[in-house]
Amino acid sequence: MAGLHWIILLWLVAASGASVVRASTSGEPRRPPKVGIEERLGEQVPPDIMVRDELGRQLRLGDLFDRPVLLAPVYYRCSNVCNALQASLAQSLPKLGRELRREIRVLSFSFDPDETPAVARGSKKIYRAAVRERFPMDSWLFLTADAGAIRRLTTAIGYRFYKEGSEFVHPVAVVVLAPGGRIVRYLEGTRFLATDLSLALLEASEGRIGSTISRLASLCYSYDPERRGYVFNILRVTGIVVFLCAVILFLVLMFGGRGRRKKN
Repeated sequence: MAGLHWIILLWLVAASGASVVRASTSGEPRRPPKVGIEERLGEQVPPDIMVRDELGRQLRLGDLFDRPVLLAPVYYRCSNVCNALQASLAQSLPKLGRELRREIRVLSFSFDPDETPAVARGSKKIYRAAVRERFPMDSWLFLTADAGAIRRLTTAIGYRFYKEGSEFVHPVAVVVLAPGGRIVRYLEGTRFLATDLSLALLEASEGRIGSTISRLASLCYSYDPERRGYVFNILRVTGIVVFLCAVILFLVLMFGGRGRRKKN
């Protein structure tokens, strides 16, 4: 009889231990999904993704890739970094060269499937007032889409985010697309200088747009992947200066020598 009591006692201890293990396992905090950007440089954004503009018109995304594009993934009800990103665009876009302003398109794209064209229209109204007619707002569209279209677009550009309560945890960046929708550059952060935008757009258009001064400036700057922006390339500028000095010296010696021979 005593042996039976010991068997029952051991069984109860083992059962209670197993329940503790199960409880501790189930109580482990769930790891949140990864957030960030996996750059897809050189890849194509699917042109058949359907979106809605701020007026509710259905648009095929590829039809908007007829020129270089700044694509800004945001959600319009964001009270933090999305506002800072779009405010920076509104500040920098009017500072682009006149020709460049006419030849580009800006797409703010909401990754919140619950946001409607009405919400997008309200956001556009805010930034239209900030731009104050110094940038053609017909070229800055505020897009929304359903969950499937959002998933396809964010996957295509390597943009990882997740929803937490009523907010989203997400990276902050602008994706630069060449005509046709090929990804050429990512500009990360909430503040963009007009120089950064100009050089990225010139790169996207392969130098076909922009003034002569802008094209010359693109020779003096190069993209720094660590800083996620364009920096002054002292080595390149030094090389150009040395080359020009050598050419000038050669011309002076050549034509100066000819002049002396004619006098003799």
